[in-house]
Amino acid sequence: MFGTKNRENFAEIERQKDALQAQIDELQSFIKEAPEKLQREEQERLQTMPAPDELAHRRRENDFSNRLTKGELKNERRHQARSALLFVLLFSAIVCVSLWIYGIIAGAA
Repeated sequence: MFGTKNRENFAEIERQKDALQAQIDELQSFIKEAPEKLQREEQERLQTMPAPDELAHRRRENDFSNRLTKGELKNERRHQARSALLFVLLFSAIVCVSLWIYGIIAGAA
């Protein structure tokens, strides 16, 4: 009653069914294990110490913020702003002098 073609189709359907069942099982195990895996990763991240350079930087920042009062903090910010302004002015002067020298050289040639 069943031909060889029907048997081959049936065997192919069975293989596809087995493959789908394997994928379903894999996804179910992933869903079941995902929260535990995320929790382990978060726990490991919390327990891992940062790099030594980062630790030193954090300590310096904490010491700096603990030592400063509000007035000292304002003074430090003002000093940094003044330094930034001087840097911009110096950079502008270098660019202007470079352009002036370039103009002289280009004009002489």
